[in-house]
Amino acid sequence: MSAAQAKTSHPIPEGAELLKNRRFAAGVLAAVVILGVPLGSARSLRHASKQVEAQFFTGVEGRGAIADFLEDASEAALGLISVGAKYDAALEETGELRFDRSCLLDAMEGKRVAGYAAANALVVKSFGALKDKLWSLELSEQDAADVEYYANQFEGAQGAVNHAGYNEAVEEFTEKTFDRFPARLFAGLWGVEPPEKFE
Repeated sequence: MSAAQAKTSHPIPEGAELLKNRRFAAGVLAAVVILGVPLGSARSLRHASKQVEAQFFTGVEGRGAIADFLEDASEAALGLISVGAKYDAALEETGELRFDRSCLLDAMEGKRVAGYAAANALVVKSFGALKDKLWSLELSEQDAADVEYYANQFEGAQGAVNHAGYNEAVEEFTEKTFDRFPARLFAGLWGVEPPEKFE
């Protein structure tokens, strides 16, 4: 079969001539690079952001994790609820703490830092209200000891939360990496979010 016959029997697919054009090929390559580099950078930035946020659950530099400390606080709240339920005069405050603790448990299921923070703020307030109410009542010796124990457990957990170093790790990453050019540009283009603070 001659070359001329081969051309007519196997026509060049439509658009294939374009791929032979060097200017077109260079344009395609440039487009791939222009789109690929920001996309790859955005993926790396998203991964780095998620790694920082994961420290909420794993701890920062060997320190305990805030998520674990909030589980301890939840257990202390449950203990205080068990005491409050014995006293009619504290039923309102007991109900509020029970509800707020259920919100914290829901936040634990959702695994969102902001959800943990909002629910914990409610628990701190209602725990304090129930504790104060119980101290204003005439408690049995055992109940008074239990209130003191649960209050110490709760305050210890909240203190550990404040010294866990998570927010500092988020701030450092945001300042030194996320908010710098070109990371901030890539984040805006591809919808990458910084790690959530616990506040």
